[in-house]
Amino acid sequence: MVFLGRFYFPPSGGLSTLCSYMLRDFPSLARVTHLAVFGGLVLLAVPAQSFVGDRGVTESQLSRLDPASEPTSVLLETVKELLRNDQLEDALPFLEETLIRLEGDEDRKALQTLAYSLYQLAYCQMKLGEYAAGAKNFIRFSDEFPDDPQNDGARLLAAQCLTMLQQWPAVETQAALVLENKRLSDELKVSASQLMAEACYQQEKWAEAIRPLTTLFRQAKKDTVRAGAAVMMVTCYVRLDDFNNLFRFLPHCDAAARHDVGLNVALLEAGDSHYNQDSFQKALLLYRLVLLKKDLTAHYETRIRETMQALKPFTAGGAQTLTEFKELQLKNETLLARLRQHYKIITGFQDYDMDVALRIAQCYNDLERNWPAHAIYQRIYETNEGSAQADEARYSAFAVMLDEREWALAVVEGYAYMDALPEGEFIDDVTLNLMQVHMQLDQFDLAYEVGKKGLELSPTHKYIDQVQYLMGYIRFLGLDYEEALALFSEVLNRWPDSRYYEAAEYWRSMTLLFLGRFGEAVTAFNGYLSNPKYDPLVFEEDASYRLGIAQYGTEEYEASEASFRAFIDKHPESQLLSEAYAMLGDLRAAEGDLAVAIDFYRLAREKAPSLAQVNYPLFQAAKVLELQKSYTEIIELMGDYLSAWGDRGDFANAANWQGKAYKILGEYPRALESYFDVVDAYGNNADQAGIQLILNELISDYNGEDWTGYRDIIREKLDARLLGATERRQRTLELQYLTVLAGITEGEERELVADKVVQPKNVPAAGSGTLVLMAREGVKRKDYEIVHDAYRRFMATFQVSNNMLYIMNANLDALIGDGSYADAIALSEDILLRFGYSKSVGWARKRRGDAFRMQKKYDQALEAYKELLAIREWRGPLTPEALYCSGVCKMELGETEEAFAYFQRIYVLYEEYTEWVAPAYANSIACLELLGDHEQDIIKTYKEMLANEAVAATPEGRDARKRLMELEPAGDSL
Repeated sequence: MVFLGRFYFPPSGGLSTLCSYMLRDFPSLARVTHLAVFGGLVLLAVPAQSFVGDRGVTESQLSRLDPASEPTSVLLETVKELLRNDQLEDALPFLEETLIRLEGDEDRKALQTLAYSLYQLAYCQMKLGEYAAGAKNFIRFSDEFPDDPQNDGARLLAAQCLTMLQQWPAVETQAALVLENKRLSDELKVSASQLMAEACYQQEKWAEAIRPLTTLFRQAKKDTVRAGAAVMMVTCYVRLDDFNNLFRFLPHCDAAARHDVGLNVALLEAGDSHYNQDSFQKALLLYRLVLLKKDLTAHYETRIRETMQALKPFTAGGAQTLTEFKELQLKNETLLARLRQHYKIITGFQDYDMDVALRIAQCYNDLERNWPAHAIYQRIYETNEGSAQADEARYSAFAVMLDEREWALAVVEGYAYMDALPEGEFIDDVTLNLMQVHMQLDQFDLAYEVGKKGLELSPTHKYIDQVQYLMGYIRFLGLDYEEALALFSEVLNRWPDSRYYEAAEYWRSMTLLFLGRFGEAVTAFNGYLSNPKYDPLVFEEDASYRLGIAQYGTEEYEASEASFRAFIDKHPESQLLSEAYAMLGDLRAAEGDLAVAIDFYRLAREKAPSLAQVNYPLFQAAKVLELQKSYTEIIELMGDYLSAWGDRGDFANAANWQGKAYKILGEYPRALESYFDVVDAYGNNADQAGIQLILNELISDYNGEDWTGYRDIIREKLDARLLGATERRQRTLELQYLTVLAGITEGEERELVADKVVQPKNVPAAGSGTLVLMAREGVKRKDYEIVHDAYRRFMATFQVSNNMLYIMNANLDALIGDGSYADAIALSEDILLRFGYSKSVGWARKRRGDAFRMQKKYDQALEAYKELLAIREWRGPLTPEALYCSGVCKMELGETEEAFAYFQRIYVLYEEYTEWVAPAYANSIACLELLGDHEQDIIKTYKEMLANEAVAATPEGRDARKRLMELEPAGDSL
């Protein structure tokens, strides 16, 4: 049972009245089987099988309805209900009975009902696949009711049914009748044109198809319909040899439906005609319309199979008459013969695809369109592997990507060629070009390996001299000067006529210079510069300058100076002119000719094309002026530099030189003022690293012994500048000064300053020194998140900074603090790679051991601590700590005797490090206790421990005194 719902009982009347109300409004309740009344509510239910879906005529109802005996009104109501529920097959007998009853009735309403019923009958038949009956009834409807609004639509539906039956002449007739209506709506006109075009096209009436196709193409709104019309239009124009109109429609023609061999061959021949006339674009358009062999054969195989299936024996009593059957059979036999003939042509053309593809590729090459050419070449070598065409296609795919400057794809194609065709015809071209691509991308190691591989694959490489030269150049850039020298020398020895001979000779000279073989470099540069076969000397300018450098290296100072002077005279516009003047300055300064040196440094600055070439002679001049005790000139020189270059230059170094000069002149307040002026000018840039050098100088002066008398002045000026930055809301500058303040204060005052600085909101505005302060304080406070934030900003902003190691170590501590041991170990490795074995790196390596130890990876921790003990630069305070941690690891591993040895080594050899000696004593006693039977040794160790006053004052010492008193009588204890 299905519960239908609730209905309110009428205020008066019995159940019969209720039922009449309900059945009037809800006819589907006719099958109610249960009814109950509760107060004002009525509950009712019906059998579940009484319904088809949620509405419609039930199967039970249909079984009780006889179309021949029911009133016409019941027939119509039933039809409407069935159609609403898409019960089309059930509607057929009711529609047919209605037509029988109304046939010949001229009453207006009867005619309307007749028209409705006839149209719906045809529609149901069409939807049910009864196309012949549907077409017949649609045509009857249109013929009998010419004024009906659905007249044209019915003819079109008839034509659609006839299309399904491939009765093209009848389709053409019905579509033509519809198109006679001059007031036809656009929508119906499109449909009629489509059917007319299809009918003419299928009958191969090419000229007659043009007009409806044109209408269809212009008025159709659907892209698919327009594309289909364009395809048929092109086919018609090809068949009619009307190429002018053909090209008008080419851009709109979708190739998906074009599988006729005749069409494709016609397009190919037409393309050849245009190509031979240098009409590459037109030829390309035609070639691109030609389908490949696999598409054509698949299409024809399907068509042949379908046509053969259509050739069936005649069945008496079927929908077809014998005459209709014979006509269709003949048409199918003719079609099958034509399909087989075309199929034989296309399968017999062995190089069809290759022929088409090469034609298209050639057009693209002539049009300088590399991407389509690449796609074609790729298809050729993928589908014709092992053929000569595949070899050429692989190389061409590589070459077009080089032309397109698509380096990534060029690399892929190049390596693919080397892998697939190591002995291919184009292996030499591929390896050389692939080398050059890698060099273009600064991938010099990869370029070298390709060159090496190329020479292995092709010992008689036709570009061997160029490959060897490029390999030498790559090795030079990679600082592998010995191999570079060997490669350049081989080019010079084996190929004296090579076009790369001059470049090899120059770079060989440069290699000798960088190897520090200055005497040989002098000979090599002189040999290059005097070689008469170079006209012009491509590297003359640079070689002339480098000759002077090489002579300087051999301490031939007079010859070096002569070379630099000659260089200046001959190349007055050279980019190296400033460098030459700076070298002359160095030469004169070394000879004590300081005034002349100063002039050369001035000229070097004046001729400098870049700031980098300004800085060297500037600070060299400062050193010379310092020797001359010309401190006022240093102050003026640096002042001019700061005015000219500002924060673009090395302002920190300049400010420090200026301050240094003031200090020597005994004008410390002016030095202080110059420091603060520069900090005020450039210190509010949070990304500026140089300012920290000046801030460090201020801290150093305050904390040092030389300027203790000026501490009050430093503090007074610092407070004033800090107040100014705060009032101007220069947050970065304010933090810079607070960082200085933290560096010169102690105790509670420093803590208050640090509290102002170490806040997450300050990280974005913090300079390098402030970030280091934040990180170090964060570690102390176990606020590891701010440490990580400061570290991330520092590493992203300050790629070159003296503070980098400090903040990396702080972040390392934070990672260990928050348990990120794997990240801590990785960071320790990064620190070693960046900073080598400098003293401060030892801390990072020690913390690496701690990370292993805290993960209970004691063996790895011991190896890490062992590394720390082995490096001389890391010895000192870290040594007893590493020993202590090693002892702890040994204890955890149960190797108590070895642990005892580590602890004992600390208090025997490193007595001055009380912070490790005290716990080492305590742990050595713990080891003795674990070993057992060592009571006298324990007492002895306690006494030895307490004999050291510094150790006795530690918590471990106080605990030792207490334990000793428990072990010995009072008179024997210390």
